[in-house]
Amino acid sequence: MINLNISKQFSTQYQVARPFPYIVIDNFLPESILNSVISEIDKNKNWAYDTVKWTEPFQVNKFYWPNDAESANNLPKDLPVTSTLINYLNSSEMLKFLEELTGIKNLMADELLMGGGLHRIKSGGKLSIHKDYTVHPLKKIYRRLNLLLYLNKDWKSEWGGNLELWDKNIKNAEVKVEPIFNRVVIFTIGDDSLHGHPVPLNTPSDINRDSISLYYFTEENPKNDDGQSVMFFHTKPFQAATESSSGGTIDQGDFDSELCSIFSV
Repeated sequence: MINLNISKQFSTQYQVARPFPYIVIDNFLPESILNSVISEIDKNKNWAYDTVKWTEPFQVNKFYWPNDAESANNLPKDLPVTSTLINYLNSSEMLKFLEELTGIKNLMADELLMGGGLHRIKSGGKLSIHKDYTVHPLKKIYRRLNLLLYLNKDWKSEWGGNLELWDKNIKNAEVKVEPIFNRVVIFTIGDDSLHGHPVPLNTPSDINRDSISLYYFTEENPKNDDGQSVMFFHTKPFQAATESSSGGTIDQGDFDSELCSIFSV
């Protein structure tokens, strides 16, 4: 399944990465699993969007699912393969992998998928540079990590949609990561974890930017404060180099056949 040697081998690289701790891993899962997930998502008719007025300039054509506890509980019935994948990425084995990689102990998954799950951005859409919420809305636990798994086959660079990681002074996009198929990005949530894709998506009308977003928590409060809500920022376009192997991308590449058997695909 997940190759734990990757987490041990690249833990130092992750923890010293700039502008904040992150890593990009290509070929993260067997393609057959993600192909089945994509097929389910493409048939999914249930998508929600944020109706909070003040966020409208910052989140454009951005949709997500599930959107509440009921839809999260129905995910195994409505999207069984996708649900199985999410459960695997929230499993004790995955938590061990993340702890080894990041150095953050006692990580917990969020079975309610608050703010997480399936994310879709349609043509013309964007997600402005922002800081994420740090305290779970319903539990007294603290958000420590994001995992973003991209599902976009045959992605073209000219479509944009890059994940951008910005410096703490909100001056420069220090890293850009293309949202290509079977690429995962893992990064630490903290005061300096400014990220988003602020440039509107330039895809044909029938091409979406799809991902699975999962968040991981600890009971320990890393900052010993009351936490923060999501904060968006106005930024000017900045040309930064697209993420490359020299900047932190590695290739998982070697899969255990047992993972495929879990999904029966």
